[in-house]
Amino acid sequence: MKKSKLAMFVSLALPLGLALSGQVGASSENTVRIINGTQSAEGDWPFMTAMVSKNVDTYNGQFCGATFLGGRYVLTASHCVASLVESNTYAADVSVGIYDLSNGENEGQRVDIQNIYMHENYDSSTMHNDIAILELAKEVTETNVELTTSTLTDALSAGDTLTVMGWGNQSTTSSVFPEKLYQVDVPYVDLSTCQNVGGDYSNVSDDSICAGLKEGGKDSCQGDSGGPLVYNDNGTYKQVGIVSWGVGCAQPNAYGVYTNVAYFTDWIAAKTSGVSYRQRINSESTEQNVQIEIPLTNYGSESFDVTNFELPTGVTIANNGCTSTLSQGSSCTVAVNVDRKTAGFTTTQTGTSLTLKVLTDQSKASELQVQAYFSAGYTEDTSSSDDSGSSDSSDSSDSSDSSSQSSGSTTTTSTSTSSGSGGAAFGLMMMAAFGLLFRRRQKI
Repeated sequence: MKKSKLAMFVSLALPLGLALSGQVGASSENTVRIINGTQSAEGDWPFMTAMVSKNVDTYNGQFCGATFLGGRYVLTASHCVASLVESNTYAADVSVGIYDLSNGENEGQRVDIQNIYMHENYDSSTMHNDIAILELAKEVTETNVELTTSTLTDALSAGDTLTVMGWGNQSTTSSVFPEKLYQVDVPYVDLSTCQNVGGDYSNVSDDSICAGLKEGGKDSCQGDSGGPLVYNDNGTYKQVGIVSWGVGCAQPNAYGVYTNVAYFTDWIAAKTSGVSYRQRINSESTEQNVQIEIPLTNYGSESFDVTNFELPTGVTIANNGCTSTLSQGSSCTVAVNVDRKTAGFTTTQTGTSLTLKVLTDQSKASELQVQAYFSAGYTEDTSSSDDSGSSDSSDSSDSSDSSSQSSGSTTTTSTSTSSGSGGAAFGLMMMAAFGLLFRRRQKI
């Protein structure tokens, strides 16, 4: 989750060297905290997943929690992955099913992240739509979490017991990160009570749920972000929330705020349908005309066709390699040419972006939004415009950046697989800037 600005500055001032030297680590088993929780029993939460910095051991590299959905998919918070996509790299792995971070070589399955799907409307300033799906490089065999339904979540009443877990900070005044998984029970708080706290809480809406004590004392904290909030539904624990943010940790009149999983049922289904693509493609080109390649793969059992494209002004199809039906295991690539001058960008503009739509007849993932992001300005091409240009492949991170500027033009060109005409431009409203209140574990 995220902290208050003051608390975040304090956490940023705590050097990683303390953890590396052993001065910060697991508490004794008699200490009760996540904040003021208890150590989980090994095997109780087999779906629990740790997000870990690449090429770092599991304990020192863990920065967020997550849950295993089954197959090749993991559920977490968008603010956990924003820095990965901003840096144009997936410099993290997941460890599925781990319990003791200090035993990462023998526990859990550590797997590369292949694609990241942040919610298209994630907003780091309001914390709306703080949800993301990680697509793994391979399928994993492990117990998956069971997700809530709208019916179950809507039936929750104030005071109902929920459980949150993670490897997050166990202190409100210093940096104390455990090796083993901890959990704490917190009561459900209705939306109006949460909003009435005021301040940032007045912006909490239906895409979130709140939990905690009015007097404080029990909560999740830095390092728990992206992890699960679960409810015991007649003996079956179901995930109702994702650790998102809060003002401080375990403070009075400052509830924990969690992404409302049920609110995103259809979105989760679309991103875990087996349709694999890059949500964001970064280019460092300084040329006016840039060719972007969009790869698609079908990991699902449902075959589908790419039926159309909705492209903004300045973007044309250079080569459509997706004219045949994509059966399970098959892939294709669409190449588009972006004329940045025609798109409305000046030569000196940096951090610009355009949103392209790939339309399919897949029953759950009928619309794939792809953002082309340009970090640099360009040198104007004095020759005639054509479909050639520097080529940028898709080995880049997904989602958008808070510094992105969408083209002001609203004219679009829609190109189908057989002809080309019409359409409308749609902009991604994602702000992937690193927020000041997140409960992601900080590394200095």
